[in-house]
Amino acid sequence: MLKDGLMNLQEMVQMQEIGQILSNQDSFPVPDSGTNRNNVLTTAEAEELGLRFRTQPPEPKTCQYCGKVLYHEGIRFADVVSFWSPSPKRCSCPEAQAYWSAYDSEQQRIQEQEEIARRRAATQEKIDQLIGRSGLKKRFKNRTFQTFKAETPKQKKAYAVAKEYADRFFEFYQRGEGLYIEGTNGTGKTHLAAAITLQLINEGIPVVCKTSIELLDNIKQAFDGSQVSEYDILKVYKQVDLLIIDDLGKEQCTDWSMSILYSILNDRYEDLRPTIITTNFNEETLIRNLTPRGFDSSKVIAIISRLREVSTVITMAWEDFRSCGYE
Repeated sequence: MLKDGLMNLQEMVQMQEIGQILSNQDSFPVPDSGTNRNNVLTTAEAEELGLRFRTQPPEPKTCQYCGKVLYHEGIRFADVVSFWSPSPKRCSCPEAQAYWSAYDSEQQRIQEQEEIARRRAATQEKIDQLIGRSGLKKRFKNRTFQTFKAETPKQKKAYAVAKEYADRFFEFYQRGEGLYIEGTNGTGKTHLAAAITLQLINEGIPVVCKTSIELLDNIKQAFDGSQVSEYDILKVYKQVDLLIIDDLGKEQCTDWSMSILYSILNDRYEDLRPTIITTNFNEETLIRNLTPRGFDSSKVIAIISRLREVSTVITMAWEDFRSCGYE
């Protein structure tokens, strides 16, 4: 009785570890350094040693490649074996090893994708709490790729570049590459930015799309004592997977606003986080608009140069869509 009691106590102490070993596994894994691997036996090995089974082991299987009999493994406690693996021990033949190598790689890929999705969901939840989902206004919720009017060769080219960016975002994201969309009023720059936002959000990718005025207002409210700190707001703008700044250059630029924009865009540049810019101004005019009165323009020139360096430039200069009756 005392022996049985001690054995049960040992089992109870190791229950959590054993449960982790056996849960959701397609074959019995090698225990960690805290477990004696010599205590893990197949049913055939246990029978050869004359050990007892606490529970009946599962029926053995045969390797689909070489026909070898494959036995399940259990854990030995004194002269008893229990906690059988849900699947038999993997075969060591070359064909089986090749199969399991490919299987393990695919399982690792799936787990990594699930972890990425989990982190993105957590990031998007944080964005929702801080500044609202994406920042898109209701007017732009129907600005999809399907509703973009691409009739001329230039319009079709702009559409194709933006659509490719959305479709292959993961590749651009890894390289920290964005888009720099410049052109005249009403040519569809914001429409394409909104279409990218909507497609990526539907794929579970966190995106913030704000006009430069809205972006600066959010930060100013934080500085002025809102419930959200300026640190949290800036962190979202600097770390979100994709930041879209619409209508850059329309804001009344001050030393404070330029310092904020520089901090956000420079951090994203150095961290290889992609940014999309839309603006109604050419490079020279944009630099002039963003330079605070009485200040040197070198910092503005540097950030615009960096944005264009890591972006595909789309120039959209044609007749105003809105003058043609398009929304």
